[in-house]
Amino acid sequence: AVDRKDHYTRVHSDRVTAIAVRFATWLGRSDTELEALYIAGQLHDVGKIAVPDSILRRPGRLTPEEREHLRQHVVFSELMIKDVPQLDLVVSAVGAHHERWDGSGYPRGLKGDAIPELGRLLSIADAVAAMTQDRPYTKARTLEEALAEVVAGRGRQFDPALADAFLRFAETG
Repeated sequence: AVDRKDHYTRVHSDRVTAIAVRFATWLGRSDTELEALYIAGQLHDVGKIAVPDSILRRPGRLTPEEREHLRQHVVFSELMIKDVPQLDLVVSAVGAHHERWDGSGYPRGLKGDAIPELGRLLSIADAVAAMTQDRPYTKARTLEEALAEVVAGRGRQFDPALADAFLRFAETG
């Protein structure tokens, strides 16, 4: 359904999943966490089904009202997957992938270690995937530029320890 509505979201979800699972594997995470990240990566933006096409496909900057509506996709995603049995790790990762280490993220404004760890990991994969892919409103950045943004967001947007680990992971290819 998401692919039919917005092809970018499907390609993006595949890229987020690949980055998150490779990074988590590199970190030595458990099979349970890897499976949860795989599912969360695929489902993290499923709530965009509830966002009007005029917002998803808009080629310019969004108005504050449109941006707030787009931010609700996280809540919609959680609502859509919350009753799937045995997916607690998936739901917490999906619900936290736009939270920020400094507490300025959404939808709950969680801060630091209050953000579920898989959500913190998924947020780095999501950001890198988004920055390195053409979008309706911006051209793709190089991997080097995206990694510079991870450095800039360390301790603000991203968990500093995970950001540092991601940079080491990226160096290993």
